[in-house]
Amino acid sequence: MVRSILILLALSLLTPVIGLGQQTAEDPFKRDPIFSKSLEELFGSDQAEMEDDSDSTVTEEAQRAVRRLSYSGLDLGGDIEAGPYFSNELYSQYPNLPMIHFNRVNGLFLGIRKERMQWYQSSSFLDIEQIRPHGFIGYGTASKEWEYALGVEKLIGKSRRLMVGGEFHRATSTEDYHRTGLIENSLTSFFASYDFLDYHQMEGFGLYTVYRTDRWFEAAFSYNRDTFTSLERNTTYSLFGKSSPYRLNPPIDRFSDEIDLDRYSFSFSFNPKNVLLADRFTFAASVGAELADNTSSDENYRYNKYWSQVKFFYNFEPGSVLRWRVKAGGITGDAPDFKQFYLGGIGTLRGSPYKFFQGDNMLLSNLEIQFGRSSNRPGVWMRDYNMHILLFLDSGWTQQSGMLAIPDPEQDSGFSSFNFSELQHDAGFGLGTGAFRFEIAWPLKEFDTEPTLWIRFNPTF
Repeated sequence: MVRSILILLALSLLTPVIGLGQQTAEDPFKRDPIFSKSLEELFGSDQAEMEDDSDSTVTEEAQRAVRRLSYSGLDLGGDIEAGPYFSNELYSQYPNLPMIHFNRVNGLFLGIRKERMQWYQSSSFLDIEQIRPHGFIGYGTASKEWEYALGVEKLIGKSRRLMVGGEFHRATSTEDYHRTGLIENSLTSFFASYDFLDYHQMEGFGLYTVYRTDRWFEAAFSYNRDTFTSLERNTTYSLFGKSSPYRLNPPIDRFSDEIDLDRYSFSFSFNPKNVLLADRFTFAASVGAELADNTSSDENYRYNKYWSQVKFFYNFEPGSVLRWRVKAGGITGDAPDFKQFYLGGIGTLRGSPYKFFQGDNMLLSNLEIQFGRSSNRPGVWMRDYNMHILLFLDSGWTQQSGMLAIPDPEQDSGFSSFNFSELQHDAGFGLGTGAFRFEIAWPLKEFDTEPTLWIRFNPTF
């Protein structure tokens, strides 16, 4: 029975839209696919009549995709795969690795996927309008495991602003997707054995609903029930990184390798696709919560986790852009290690050791100034493909306060004990484009003065 379901899933994944694209000016939530023809259209009788028009459309879309890659990198623009970066804030409450990836747990993973939580045009399924199946199936050559997800979504209303869906899954996932792009990480893993993510298996199901306005706001709720399991390092292969073997994949917690969690998650986002609010300025903000303090979760791991993020972008002179991201988070109760906040290394404090700072309270600031060549195209502040100089300052703080669901008035908790003097600061500079750049960072406190070199295929944010 299970094999039959997986075969049907694989067949359904062969026919849908392949989602390579960008948000349109009219609808920033909608993904505009490059390859937008179904198999029937591709091989139908009117194929010859559409050939010239389709070739022209594909060429234009491909050119736009290359331009977007030049300033948004491999992951953040959603050009290759939507993933958690071009989807709702709660996307990663479900398995979030790309359909083709490489890491020290799965090795080379080959799969086929139809994405969840996307707002592009929905085709009918079983003659039911605005409904579509989604999911994936794939195999890890090192883990020697089949992974899958099977779900369905429905867009409700003529305006298609409300989405409801659900999914069963058994797959590898990560909490570290915000550190570095998932596709970017596959490249650094395969070529140089630098795998910056930590992984776990999640098996269970979830139900979600997402609502968006015409442009600026998106809100979501998700209920998830999963068993999280620790995973081992299953391969040490890399093409050129023989002298720097992979680190071990850490367990999900020091005291348990398998944890059952029931989670109620909420998110609210303003301007999630960074649409310009003015000619030279924009900002985006999001807040979220993951509530697992309930009797259905493992009795040793009951917690509530909260997070928020604000991003500012300001074109203060032609060809010069100030980018600033501020993130904060807090946890009450007893969260397992893999749900804690970690700072240090790529994507956070770029001059500090990897995940050196751990806590249930976190504050992070990434301030960047880019100097490049201005663009003549409206709404584009820096010229595509042009090199720019980057100066940055990273600041961060964590605290392991042992916060309780019912706070102890005699114990400092939350941000009440935060002091600016306790911030760790890392500074540096870089050279490159949005899609490829070199960064050098120095820690200004706590550690020695030796710099850290990063080669990136995405902007930091």
